[in-house]
Amino acid sequence: MPTGKAVILGATGPVGKSLARELLAAGAGVRVVARSKDRLAAAFPQEALDKVQADLLNASEARTAVQDCDVAFDCMGAPMARIGDHVPAARNIAALMRETPIRVVQVSSFWAYLPVRELPLGETHPREGGVFAVRARREAEDILRAAGAAIVNLPDFYGPEVSVSTLQQALAEAVAGKTANWIGSPDSEREYVFVPDAARAIVELARHDAAYGERWIVPGAGPIAFTRIVSMLESTLGHALKVRGAGKWALGLISLLLPDLRPFMPMVPYYVGPMRYDGSKLRRLLGSVPVTPYHEGISRTVDWLRLRQAPSRA
Repeated sequence: MPTGKAVILGATGPVGKSLARELLAAGAGVRVVARSKDRLAAAFPQEALDKVQADLLNASEARTAVQDCDVAFDCMGAPMARIGDHVPAARNIAALMRETPIRVVQVSSFWAYLPVRELPLGETHPREGGVFAVRARREAEDILRAAGAAIVNLPDFYGPEVSVSTLQQALAEAVAGKTANWIGSPDSEREYVFVPDAARAIVELARHDAAYGERWIVPGAGPIAFTRIVSMLESTLGHALKVRGAGKWALGLISLLLPDLRPFMPMVPYYVGPMRYDGSKLRRLLGSVPVTPYHEGISRTVDWLRLRQAPSRA
């Protein structure tokens, strides 16, 4: 891959941006693809990157997007209102895999394994049932795996460039001086991955022939309660925080006032319990997996949030 060319599909999200940095550092040629030309320009000001506007739901545009590339990283992340788009996009990418020698790494979430029946969550966990969003992600993964893609499942993530995640939202609220809202009990322990760690693991995984046609869970830094994160934040920010936990019934009432929250409501029951991941399969292949301790990852995220929020405070 350092001497070839990689294409990042759905590149303007946090994982896509981190992957671009990792691939450039590894010496690969990099093409970034998104539906919006303006978002591409804003996300990737580097001239060294090949920027292509394309819609993966259009078979012809998808073909143009991956032309002359050796490996594609599918980072498409459709919003909840369009979560079903993952399935036709996967069909188009799978068709290209059958027509060309391109290899594909799909970057997905842990959703395909929901509802959780046993912990830690590993690749052998059942993949059945769940709400529509869960089934759509699972179907897209299965289409691509059947075509020979490597499927990478990430925990909830946080870090620089992240705008939408349960932990990132609470961190942003804390940095902005607001009450940090939390789904479920702040004492429930869940596991999160720092986005730059995930990107490094994904790039390394893509180098291995044995990765393709398999599912891979990338672990985070271990389960942690939000109460511990609050302590880290208070130490970093230098003042006490206000924290508010809300269960599914309270969030249901809040969603009546916040329309943007409503599409996520079917997923809320999956976020109120504990979560931890089994990364042993990935470690057996790679030897080790990058892990940034929470105190360091949160400190770096707070620095980024401060810079991002500074203009709005002026």
